[in-house]
Parts: sequence; C-alpha cells; structure tokens
Amino acid sequence: MVDLLDDYIAYAVVGFFAVLPDVDFLLNIKHRTWTHTVWFSGVALILIPFSWKLALAGWVALMSHLIGDMMTHSGVKLFYPDRTVYYLLPPSWRLRTGGTGEFSILGLIVVATLLVETVAGFSDVERIFELSVENVVTASFSYAENGAVYHVEMAKIVWSDGDSRIGFIDKGRLVKISKKQIIEAEILSVQPKDHVRHARVEADKLRSSLWRNKIIVAYAVDGWREDFAGTGLELWREMREKDLTKLDIWYYDAR
Repeated sequence: MVDLLDDYIAYAVVGFFAVLPDVDFLLNIKHRTWTHTVWFSGVALILIPFSWKLALAGWVALMSHLIGDMMTHSGVKLFYPDRTVYYLLPPSWRLRTGGTGEFSILGLIVVATLLVETVAGFSDVERIFELSVENVVTASFSYAENGAVYHVEMAKIVWSDGDSRIGFIDKGRLVKISKKQIIEAEILSVQPKDHVRHARVEADKLRSSLWRNKIIVAYAVDGWREDFAGTGLELWREMREKDLTKLDIWYYDAR
C-alpha cells in the first residue's frame, strides 16, 4: 500500500475517520456507545466505490480511535448495546483521558512521526527508483547536470531501468538522469502504468499528438526488434532519416 501513502487525499481520509467516533458529542448521543462500536466502523465502507485502499485506511483510522479509548479507565463497549466493556491494559496501566500519561504518549507519537517523516524524506529518492519500474511516479526533485542544479516541479517519472536511471518527459523528450544526480526528491503521487501494448503504426504518425508522448520500450522493422527508451516523438526523430513507412512498436501511456 505504499502508493496510498503518496496520495495526499489519504491524509484527509485518515484524519477524518480517526476523530469520527467522537461525533456522538455533536449528535447528542451518549458518549462511547453507538459511535464507538465495531458496527460503526463499517461506515468507512462508503469509500469502497472510490478506492478500497482508502476505505481500508479509513477503517484502520477509525479502529485506532477505539483502540486508544480501550487504553483508558472508561474502556469501550465494542459491541453496544451489549454492555460488556473492553480494555487493552490492566487496571494499573490504564490512562486517564486528558491526563499526564495520555499527553506523554501523544508527545512520543508526535516525535516518532517527525522522525519517520525525516527518514521518509531522505528515502524518497530510493522509493522513486523502486516505484517507477511498475508505476508512473509524480515527484518534485532537484538534480545536478553539467555543473548546474535544476529543480523540477510535478514531473511524471515514466521510465526507469530499475536500478540507477530514471526518465521524465520534458517538451516531448524523455530526459534520463542517474540516481547520483538527484539531490533531493519528494513523491507527490503514484499511479500504476498501463501494461505494455503492441501496435503497428506508420512511422510518420509517431510525431502526432496521439503518439508523441507515449513511452516506447521497443520497436521492430522487418522483424528485427530493438529495445528503446524514449517517447514516440524521439523514435520518430530517430526513424525519419531511414525512409520507413511502418514499424511495430511496444509502448505504454505516460499518464
């Protein structure tokens, strides 16, 4: 589910469902009853038509609220109207809501979150190379080339050799850079690549709007197949001096 963590809407979903059980205050329902049950946690299923991953994230976030409340002296009636109260901690370890123990744990969680964010920021470069093999990764990053530093906003990384080089489209050209060139990076979103498809096209059509930004991974002329890493426009530029009419190409869309 790593791609879920790179989709900012997930943060809104998690934040909303994490506090949703306390809506009983607004609805004038007795606290820690109907909205603090496993039945109520099913409300996260409303997100399934949009994304089962977001629905799962919402459910986990809502359940985390109940788990937290089960660490307090009041506990939670998970199967209300059954009045059995469930706890996660023995009596001497239970927390008082709003007490020192609760805020101490909250402080530790905040510190841990900041540390994870810091580590994640450093590891985004590695994750870009891992994710871009099977996905189109949108990212902002800075890289060095020929003694200058370039900053790219919201670039779609549409090609990777899976090890040391990635490529992004800039003005119809697939720009390839190495891992060593990247100074810093931030992943913005991740989308699965379309599966590689095959087509027979007229060579001159590769510069059309339909083909110019598709990522070509191989082409064949007279049955002789060659690997290729570039856009349709780049392949057309390579082919235009060879007096070709048609060729077979293997490609995927750079969405």
